[in-house]
Amino acid sequence: MLSDPAGDPGSEPQAVLSPLTGAAIFLVAVVSGGQEPVSTVRGLFGDMPALVRAVGFRDPDGFLTCVTGIGAGLWDRLGSGPRPAALHPFREIRAGGRHAV
Repeated sequence: MLSDPAGDPGSEPQAVLSPLTGAAIFLVAVVSGGQEPVSTVRGLFGDMPALVRAVGFRDPDGFLTCVTGIGAGLWDRLGSGPRPAALHPFREIRAGGRHAV
């Protein structure tokens, strides 16, 4: 676990510069209102290492990894402590025919 400059425990960053692989899965979830969905997500995040091991054992040479991203709104609802300074609500992006919302 890392600490911020004030000495408060923070989140440990995940490695995102792994070599490219032949496949990737992107899972995007919208967490609806209420505490039950938030509790479910909290449990999933807590079990993520076990999930990666359960799937990755089938191909030990595949070096399965999982990068988990949390949006600003969900961070606030998870009660994970103060929002990191660089974590902000997603801003809509338009580029040519592409549109990210």
